[in-house]
Amino acid sequence: MEVSYGAPPESVQKKFALPVDSEHKAIEFRLFSVAAPHMRAFHLSWVSFFACFVSTFATPPLLPIIRDDLDLTATYIGNAGIAAVSGAIFARVAMGTACDLFGPRLASSALTLITALAVYCTAIANSPASFLLVRFFTGFSLATFVSTQFWMSSLFSSKVVGTANGVAGGCCRRVVGTPFLGG
Repeated sequence: MEVSYGAPPESVQKKFALPVDSEHKAIEFRLFSVAAPHMRAFHLSWVSFFACFVSTFATPPLLPIIRDDLDLTATYIGNAGIAAVSGAIFARVAMGTACDLFGPRLASSALTLITALAVYCTAIANSPASFLLVRFFTGFSLATFVSTQFWMSSLFSSKVVGTANGVAGGCCRRVVGTPFLGG
C-alpha cells in the first residue's frame, strides 16, 4: 500500500481556465468571461441576486394600483415597507449561518425558491394584512446579497475579490436605481 503526502499527480490536478492560487481561488477577474468554474459561478450568482433584487423592488412602482385595489392607507404602506426591511435584516442574519452550514450555492438556491412563492403571492394578496405579510417574506430575497458576497470570497483571491464583490453587488443597485423598500 502506497500513501502519497505530496501534491496529487499532474493528471489528477484540476485545471482551471483562470490562473489560481494555492487555494484554487482565481487571481484574475475577467468580467466578460464565462470560464468554469470561477466566472460561470460569478455570473450565475449576480444574476440570481439581481432577480431577487428586482422581485423585492417591483412592488413600489405598482403601489398606486395596489393601494386602490386593497384600500391601503398611508400607514399600511409604511408598515409594508418596514416589513420588507425587517424581513431582509432577519434573512441576512440567517443567510450567513446557512452559507456556513450548506454553502452559498445551496443556501441561495433554497432562499430563491422559498421567496418565489412570496413573490407569486403578491399577485393574489387580497387584504392589507396579506400584503404586509407578502412584503415581509419578499424582503427575505434580499439576503441573496450575503450568499453572493460569500461566494465571491470563496472564488477569488484577495487581490481581486473586491472587484468581484463590487461588480456582483453593485450592479443591481445601479441598474434598478436607488434602494426603496416602501410598499
